[in-house]
Amino acid sequence: MESLKEAVLNCSINTDDDDKFIAALNNIARENGKVTYQVIIQTLTDLDLEPGEAKKCWDEIVAHREKLSNALDRKIRLITAISDYSGAFKTPLNNHKIVEINAYEKVITKVTHDSLTGLFNKAYLRNALIQHLSLAKRHNTDLSILFLDIDDFKEINDTFGHSSGDIILKTVADTISRELRTSDTAARFGGDEFVILMPNTYKMNALLLSERLRKTIEQKTMAIDGKNLQITVSGGVAGFPSDGMKAESLLNLADSALYRAKGAGKNTISLFTDDKRRFLRIKFNREIKVKQLGFNHTRILSGKSKDIAIGGILFENKEPLPIGIKIQVSIPIDKDSEPLLLIGTIVRVEAFGPQQYDIGMILSFKEMEKTAKDEISKFLIQQSKENDK
Repeated sequence: MESLKEAVLNCSINTDDDDKFIAALNNIARENGKVTYQVIIQTLTDLDLEPGEAKKCWDEIVAHREKLSNALDRKIRLITAISDYSGAFKTPLNNHKIVEINAYEKVITKVTHDSLTGLFNKAYLRNALIQHLSLAKRHNTDLSILFLDIDDFKEINDTFGHSSGDIILKTVADTISRELRTSDTAARFGGDEFVILMPNTYKMNALLLSERLRKTIEQKTMAIDGKNLQITVSGGVAGFPSDGMKAESLLNLADSALYRAKGAGKNTISLFTDDKRRFLRIKFNREIKVKQLGFNHTRILSGKSKDIAIGGILFENKEPLPIGIKIQVSIPIDKDSEPLLLIGTIVRVEAFGPQQYDIGMILSFKEMEKTAKDEISKFLIQQSKENDK
């Protein structure tokens, strides 16, 4: 219903006369059925009629406007036709309130949007999340959430004042709006927190999109009180159905991933990972070699693996690696066999000391030989049995 209301309001904004407005509404009705007429009547008259009754009223209103226009030899406004129709005939609209569409649109905007940034507000975001989550469950599709906030925003406010803080909030919000896909929904969640809802998006793809947004914001320099400030953001990504099944749970999980990003040194995006992993994961300490995939002249880095599972590997490295890049890892399984080449995507980077970083990589089995997966499986089962002895 909310999406239909938005469509009706958009028709009023994007059409410059009532004839085009009526034609656009009828097109929406052909695509969405009789419920559209219920929304039209509710929007224009503040009355809630059954879909069939609403369609009858709408057809009669349009016909009445045509008769009035022909009789007076000039175009009659739709809102005038509604008022005359309700007064001249005994209809369900006799107790209506005429609603000026532009005034209604302004009221709706105040209710659904944040006044400072122009993004949707928290209440709208929660409702949108529930609706999109319901659709994702019905159609068995993915849905991802990015929880984002501005690094050190309190210090910026304290140093430069709230008016400067407002400028920064608007700038970040404008950048988010420009980077959004048409299917995404962005909201100011409160303070310096933003949430982006990404329907039909697997969380790994959401991570890459979030990284692109983070980098775009990082590249902006703002002049505040004669000083150039570089604004950075941190974020957390969680996805349905892999992480959670309920709206509030997904928000909390994305928020949890955000705090992990803050702990990793800020200006980064973290993917939510559950400590209760779905895959068997064991400690696995080996000297490994790491190289970015697809770059022949990229230097090879040395690291040390910490644990491994069918789904991924955690290793220690002296240098941070960009989230979202694909890497290959050469890892020795035993002394008598060739090192195993694993390919995957960086999803986590966390600093825990000088030149000490934990790097989390999700394995990409589609890009590896099937035998690699089989070897890891056999090794994990063998190690698990030995650990159980």
